[in-house]
Amino acid sequence: MILVPDKTKNIYPTSESNIRALLDFYFEQPDGEIEWLFTQKKFKLNQIQFVAEQISNNIGYFIIEFPTGTTISNLMKYGIDALGELETNWLGSKNRIRITKGFKEIVLKNSNYKLN
Repeated sequence: MILVPDKTKNIYPTSESNIRALLDFYFEQPDGEIEWLFTQKKFKLNQIQFVAEQISNNIGYFIIEFPTGTTISNLMKYGIDALGELETNWLGSKNRIRITKGFKEIVLKNSNYKLN
């Protein structure tokens, strides 16, 4: 099940400056290698915003999973996989898939979550 909002409900351009504004609003972690997010074409700004918001709202989960810290790039990769990709398309180690699945389950259990 894909959880990101419908891309047709996007009203703002998916530009680097708009993505940068979202990241600056939701995160205080270092960027890491974030350029991939600025050049990708699959996800619209509303979908990227949804993923960033869910990560930010549940940052405690990632702090437990990455006690030495992580980057925005890494967090967004986990979030996009968990919320924007089918589980059959998830790549990575067993631990990466476990973390991704755990994050998706947290979002699904969140009583404030509304699909689309």
